[in-house]
Amino acid sequence: MTMSNSFYGYSLIMTFFMQLLHAWSQLTPNFYDKTCPNLQNIVRNEVQTAFNKENRMAASLLRLHFHDCFVNGCDGSVLLDVSGGEKFALSNLNSVRGFEVVDRIKSTVESACPGVVSCADILALVARDSVVISRGKSWTVLLGRRDGNVSISINGTDAALPSAFDTLDVIISKFKRVGLDEKDVVSLSGSHTIGLARCAAFSNRLFNYSGTGLPDRSMDRNLLSQLQKLCKDDQSLPSAFDSLYNITSKFKNVGLDLTDVVSLSGSHTIGLARCAAFNNRLFNFSATGLPDSSMDTNMLLQLQALCGNASSHGYSADPNLGNSTTPLDRDSTNDFVTITFRTCSMERPYLVPTKSQLTPYFYERTCPNLLNIVRYEVEKAFFKEIRMAASLLRLHFHDCFVNGCDGSILLDVSDGEKVSFSNLNSVRGFEVVDDIKRAVEYECSGVVSCADILAIVARDSVVITGGPTWNVLLGRRDGFVSSKAAANISIPSAFDSLYNIIAKFKKVGLDVTDVVSLSGSHTIGLARCAAFNNRLFNFEQTGRPDSSMDEHMLFQLQLLCPNVSSYSADLDSKIGNFTTPLDRDSPIGFPTNDFDNHYFQNLLNRKALLSSDQVLLNSYETKRLIQDYSISTDRFFDDFAKSMVKMGNISPPPGSRGQIRKNCRRVN
Repeated sequence: MTMSNSFYGYSLIMTFFMQLLHAWSQLTPNFYDKTCPNLQNIVRNEVQTAFNKENRMAASLLRLHFHDCFVNGCDGSVLLDVSGGEKFALSNLNSVRGFEVVDRIKSTVESACPGVVSCADILALVARDSVVISRGKSWTVLLGRRDGNVSISINGTDAALPSAFDTLDVIISKFKRVGLDEKDVVSLSGSHTIGLARCAAFSNRLFNYSGTGLPDRSMDRNLLSQLQKLCKDDQSLPSAFDSLYNITSKFKNVGLDLTDVVSLSGSHTIGLARCAAFNNRLFNFSATGLPDSSMDTNMLLQLQALCGNASSHGYSADPNLGNSTTPLDRDSTNDFVTITFRTCSMERPYLVPTKSQLTPYFYERTCPNLLNIVRYEVEKAFFKEIRMAASLLRLHFHDCFVNGCDGSILLDVSDGEKVSFSNLNSVRGFEVVDDIKRAVEYECSGVVSCADILAIVARDSVVITGGPTWNVLLGRRDGFVSSKAAANISIPSAFDSLYNIIAKFKKVGLDVTDVVSLSGSHTIGLARCAAFNNRLFNFEQTGRPDSSMDEHMLFQLQLLCPNVSSYSADLDSKIGNFTTPLDRDSPIGFPTNDFDNHYFQNLLNRKALLSSDQVLLNSYETKRLIQDYSISTDRFFDDFAKSMVKMGNISPPPGSRGQIRKNCRRVN
């Protein structure tokens, strides 16, 4: 759990950072509970929208809050349009950005709560949400700041803000000036795990470091070579207007051939291009006075309407026209869903083809605030009881394995799924789902299925505990039938053999990779003694414990869960309900709250808790995946997100029409 550990420390420091810089104002997370109760949902929704439009924006918004707080405290002064103000300081000019996003957030907040919420508080919320959306740790934002009246002069700002060119002593002194220490310096520098930097911010290290005429020798040579090629001369970069000869020549200059030209141009299957990059083809191609005749006619007409004729007025007169964008890969017919995964210090998208007619935009018009409502209720439940995240995630698992993801696990019926072997006295969180359903019904009555609520809740429960995110596909219907017998047959059990587990996964269209990656959900949550007591005293009727279990762990568990054969039936049931973390010996000490790859490290160290976890080591294929995931959190998060999308696509049997329940516990 090392990654989550660092995020946990970062979130604590961010909370301290904001509190310290405004300690005199008695900040509190509940400041707007009565005057603007929907504030956090509004801000989160706008940040999500901005991030979906440009994922670089998360880092930009986070940076705004940093640069605001270091100059006369967190007072929103960095936002002021003042001649000679903070925006024009060396560390900010042509660098800080995201002001338009803050403007949109402020406008939306003002519509809901006019004259109530400060811009400084909006920046603090935006910073937290930007970290969370980039899969960092969350924290409670203290609120109640007031906006400053003055934006400090350029010189004053540059004296206060840590610079990319500062020495360590100067950086530490600037942090100390605002009450932060060396630990804060390092932890908050970790915000550089996201975002981009301009060549101007580091080119001093590439060619003439400290006036030596040589590069900075402390930089990795391969990295240095790459950056020198990037930053030495913009003319070395291939341009949208280059001829094939020029493009090929520039590729050859850096050791790449014609195959590389074509294959790397394939990156244009994603992303957008500004009108300014292709307007030369639309009206006066190669000074002919005509469009480029090689372009499809329908596409040409669409682009001319989008971009206008720059030659008639020039983009300098109306730069917004030049900045209008369109997909590089137009008229795509592939049905793809974008999901993000972490690689080193940036976020990249990967694409998962959809299987059914589900779509992440199903409720965009009929219940546009759905995701915010669900996320708010999940967060509220989580902060009340952190174990709840694992419980809510498990509900979605156990629902999908029985006749597809149809919300049937929620039905209160005799002999239903709730009283099956794997669910009785085990699955929980129904009251939270009830609360979410009530909130959703209040906003969008009769529109959203309980099955879709479970799918969203599962994603949000993973994200809030530090796991990966994915786009939840929506459009499910609620089932009419809940069957105890079907649940007993279909749901993988803690006592199943590896063969049976794989068979149950294959039955619903999931493979061995899904078995291992989805088992990684055991990195959070608790298990009852009844689920693993079989390993502690009389494993497989041998009269001895399971020899594959770590001896120290075995001793601890035997103390927690005494041999039930020595007790009365009544006491047996109480002992069976004692709990312990599924992912034991967490380095950070919060095993129910950190979604990471430590579970897989435990498996390799003989610290699997359930038999169903231990048996994953019984085949070469599953063991290899465990080894991969134990080394790479990125690989685990990548596969887990894909598997969750696949599992969420398990459909009810053919012919099942379904309904939208008003109450998740009973059919209409």
